[in-house]
Amino acid sequence: MILKSFEVLEMFAKQLERNVSGTSSFKTKVVITPSSIDEAGVIIKLSLLKTFIPDVVPAAKRSRTLHVRVTVKGRAESMTGLKQATEAIEALDDFLIEGASLRLEKTEDWGPVKIPNSRITQQISEEDSFIDSPDSIAVQDVQDDRIVIITIPNQTGDD
Repeated sequence: MILKSFEVLEMFAKQLERNVSGTSSFKTKVVITPSSIDEAGVIIKLSLLKTFIPDVVPAAKRSRTLHVRVTVKGRAESMTGLKQATEAIEALDDFLIEGASLRLEKTEDWGPVKIPNSRITQQISEEDSFIDSPDSIAVQDVQDDRIVIITIPNQTGDD
């Protein structure tokens, strides 16, 4: 089975919904941009930045790589808003911390199934702040960005 980039993006969104969509203290939606969803609560936005076949070594041509910006976005209108956004970021961290062992999952009727030879990793800029002006008392937008790298097989085993 050769997966197309958009299918992978949709599978990853569903995987995030299952694993990071919320707890008793926060609820969030996972949306793929462009999207008209712009609400007051915490949302997770997925933006496809790049899809390509690596050409570094011949064996790498058997895979496809997607770079996806994952953004946790919300509004810190109060300490509750800040708490919810922080908890959403922590839930995303907990999910992505598996590193090289994290695999893309496809949802079947009986539940999620890991895609063989897939991998999900992340890159985080430690220089970013998720609040524009931490010292300000005005209502602020909270935004945490990271790049998630999804690698999938590009050819079937018969090739």
